[in-house]
Order: sequence, then structure tokens, then C-alpha cells
Amino acid sequence: MEKRMILDKNDLTILPTLARDCRTSYSSIGSQIGLTPKSVKARVKKMVRSGVIERFVVRVNPAALGYRTALVLVKTCHGITKDDVIQRVKEFGDLAYHVHHMGSTSVAALIIKKPLDDNIIQSLNERLKPATVINIAVAELSVASNDLSETDLRIIKCLLLSGARIEISDIAKEVGISEKTTTRRLNRMKEMRLLDFSLQCSPAAMIGYIQFVILITVAKFHYHNVLERMYSEFQANILYSPSLIEPEDRLAFVLFGENVFVVDHVLARVNSFEGVKRADAYILTKWQYYDDWIMKEINKRLLLRPILHRSR
Repeated sequence: MEKRMILDKNDLTILPTLARDCRTSYSSIGSQIGLTPKSVKARVKKMVRSGVIERFVVRVNPAALGYRTALVLVKTCHGITKDDVIQRVKEFGDLAYHVHHMGSTSVAALIIKKPLDDNIIQSLNERLKPATVINIAVAELSVASNDLSETDLRIIKCLLLSGARIEISDIAKEVGISEKTTTRRLNRMKEMRLLDFSLQCSPAAMIGYIQFVILITVAKFHYHNVLERMYSEFQANILYSPSLIEPEDRLAFVLFGENVFVVDHVLARVNSFEGVKRADAYILTKWQYYDDWIMKEINKRLLLRPILHRSR
């Protein structure tokens, strides 16, 4: 890893663009900020080498594979660490991602097949002691679980094995379909919110900036208005677009700012929006995505027949 880098204005434009869709071309980014594709590529490589960009991520909506997502917010205390919490939550199923905040809280996005019942919640509470479960929010199925065809599954597997930025031509060759079909299937999956492409970005490597989450509980009929308002007011600060797997009454944004006063200002503004029931801010210290559960599910659906043989 290179020495830690100081991000400039161009880097801070490139980073959110890739976080919202890491397959965005270097030429497209360059045309937005007045740089050549070669210059954009060099900056991205430098952010990868310095650890600002930990990896490019393929995010698959668990609902597309017939799963719900339970977002478990936990407060630690003496005798148990945040990493202990994550390991114990994993005993109840696979994780889509986990997040550590500054202070004592963390979130685990637990992949579940059936709705959580009181027995499971009680078992989770008991297993996590002396930590405390503050809240569990379940994202119900929002898309049909049969919306992914075999071709779609092979495309996703190729992306997972070869990297989210693999060229369309290489996907088409690996899967054995035309580039036109590959592009059409990818666009369909993105439009239907079956998958998207983002970053795993290190909060520790963004020198001079704080990454923070704004978690919003919103009235359902105000959901889209609040979503649009967030982008209209905080476009320059938003790093990640909302997750594919949030409950219908929740919005989550990962933003960045120079100091805690920016965090406080954003939080106060969001709480004033019409339709917002409550908004909370959490300063990020770690965010990690997992895709082993996706690969396991794809292999099962493809009858465990290895379609591609490239190692990760």
C-alpha cells in the first residue's frame, strides 16, 4: 500500500461517482470534471493503492434471491467487542455487510429466509449479551425471487469472480452470450434494483474527512420526496447512494464532510424535512461487504455446476 494520500477536489468528485456506480467509465468521469480518461484512471489507481478504495463491489439485492434482510443495530459494552458482535450474528445466517461506528454501536445486515419470529429475536438477544440489541429492522421482499434468469446468474457470478469493472466484452465471452445481450441484461437488473455497483471505501484512509451515515425513518408516502431532497441539498457530500436492501420506511446515506460541524448541520437539516420521522447520524470507522452468500446461492441455483473457473 502507498503512503496515505491527501484527496483533492477532483478525487472528491471521482470517488462519489464511482461509489454510486463503479462501472462508470473513466472517459465519462473525465468529461464531467475536465480531465482525460488517462488522468482519471491514474487517480483511481492511486486511491486503490493508498487504500482509500478498498475494492469495487457488486451489490445484489437479497430479495432477488428470495431473502429478507434484518438490519441489526447493536450497542457493545465491556466484555464484548464489535468484532465479537459480528461473529455472533453470523451464527444466525450470512451477512450482506457490516458497519462499525465511532463509539459503541455497529450494524450487521443479516440475510434471512423467513420473517423473524420472537424466538429468533430472543435467541439473538441472548447470544449477543452483554451487548444490547437496540433495533432490528427487516427489509421485506420488494421484488420477485424469480426475476433472475440463469443468464443473469452467470453474469453476476462473472462479475464476482472477475471484478465489478470487468469489460462487457469479457463478460459476454465468459458467459457465452453477445455483448448486446450482456448490456441489456445488466441494464435490466440495475433498473429493477436487483443489483448495483459501488465501493468499499476506507474511512481511515480519507485524511481530513469524516465518513458518516445518516439513517432516516420516513413516512412511506414521503419516501421519494425525501430521497430527492437529500440529493438536491447534499449532492456534494453524498458518497454512497441508498442501499438496495433498506426497509421501505428507511433511507440510509453515507456522506463525508470536513468535521463534526458538517455532520451536525446535515443531521439538523434532514430532521427538518417534511415526512422525516427521525434521523440519526453515526460516524463510520469500518464498512465491509460480503459476497460469499451470493456465490453460494448462485452455485446452488446453477445445480453446483462450475460455470467459470477463474479464481478470485
